[in-house]
Amino acid sequence: MVKIATCFHCGEPNPQNTPYQVTINGQPQDMCCPGCEAIAQTIVDSGLTSYYSHRSATAEKSPSLIPEELQQLEYYDIDQIQADFVEHHEKINEITLTIEGITCAACAWLIEKKLRFLPGLQFINVNTTQHRALIKWDNSQLKLSTILKEIQKIGYKAYPFQVNKQEALYTEQSKSYLRRLGLAGLATMQVMMFAIALYADFFSDMETEFINYFRWVSLILATPVLLYSAQPFYINAWRNLRNVSLGMDVPISIALLGAYCASAYATVVGRGEVYFESISMFTFLLLLGRLLELRARRKASETSSNLLRLLPAMATRLEDIQHPEKQSIIPAKTLQIGETILIKAGETIPIDGIILTGESHIEESMLTGEHIPVNKGKNAQVYAGTVNVSSPLTVRVDKLAENTLIADIIHLQDVAQLNKPRIEILADKVSRYFVATLLIISALTYIGWSVIAPEQAFWITLSVLVATCPCALSLATPTALTCATAQLNKQGILIKQHHASDTL
Repeated sequence: MVKIATCFHCGEPNPQNTPYQVTINGQPQDMCCPGCEAIAQTIVDSGLTSYYSHRSATAEKSPSLIPEELQQLEYYDIDQIQADFVEHHEKINEITLTIEGITCAACAWLIEKKLRFLPGLQFINVNTTQHRALIKWDNSQLKLSTILKEIQKIGYKAYPFQVNKQEALYTEQSKSYLRRLGLAGLATMQVMMFAIALYADFFSDMETEFINYFRWVSLILATPVLLYSAQPFYINAWRNLRNVSLGMDVPISIALLGAYCASAYATVVGRGEVYFESISMFTFLLLLGRLLELRARRKASETSSNLLRLLPAMATRLEDIQHPEKQSIIPAKTLQIGETILIKAGETIPIDGIILTGESHIEESMLTGEHIPVNKGKNAQVYAGTVNVSSPLTVRVDKLAENTLIADIIHLQDVAQLNKPRIEILADKVSRYFVATLLIISALTYIGWSVIAPEQAFWITLSVLVATCPCALSLATPTALTCATAQLNKQGILIKQHHASDTL
């Protein structure tokens, strides 16, 4: 069998006679294309070669930017474009980026280490759970387009976080999991019926041809589950092993493939036990757990987007306060400080401001939780997202859209979710060594039971692999913290610092 050479950076097959190579840790490594060669060389030149030692999955293939794309990145330096997604704090700018291509904690480490060499960068934190990065920089020394280009150079694609794009990504992931989960669920129900019939053989004799028939049908039904539904586990496990790293999908894959191969062998030779129902059920439950984890993160991220939906897209601007009939409808985010707007009864206030004329009741439950409207008159402060209940008001804008109180609340939520608490950092470290320890324990279990009861050694070893999978460390910790932050936000409690949950 001819072994196909693969790209050391992205893992894709190398075309024949590929000339692209990069020396990494003293060894020449083949690359599949100029893009991967350039990215790998950038990583080596930056002194970040240890990325390849610690990554648990290969990088996604990323073609080099063409001049037109480079020019498009420079558009992000325009102030009017930045107004939608950049926070300005004196000389320091702040942005949340969505980063495509993150597959493991080593990816986050690589991005953080690479960007910290940039002059003017004040802070960076990459969240592997949400695939986002919080970045602060000095705009007089560093441009946003430079940050995006540097991320692109090491093989990732970054762009300002936008709720609609994030929703599309979540929808695509959910559909993929649902398809795999649906197949696993249907197959599990069918295989379970045949398993019950086989178990019934313990209490009453069953003819051999019926036993073989039930086993062969179970084999046929379990095969698509193993090949399609469980595919994400194999892909992640293969990436881990290929990069000399251990992830939680390694013991899962060993358990699934081991149980299937042993059961298939027992079916073919006509002796021994089969566990096709266990394979199907285990795959179903694992996929269900990951789907629930994905939806939990999605609901948590929806907290901020739900607040954004409270704001109206348009506002009524008065051209001349002495002539109220002279008015125009404009996008609310384009309002400038000092302009005057008209808020009709029943409308949602689009921006923070001061009442110039009129008196009305304002419903501020989205800020205070109190549903009884508050009476406000001339010179009173009103806030974006609150509702003018009873009478028309003219309001002078005193804050830009990105500096309103509701924008500050959303910003606090995002910062709290992007920062990693100590317990999550500890869980990431522990889980790396946990899998190696688990595999050693499984090997010792097999050796021990081979002496005590050889016929049970294989199945007990598989049980150890399944029961001790570190999903709780790797998945449950960040998910629980993300959901806790979202639930506290709903109760009116905002977490400003990431260590607050640990201390509590």
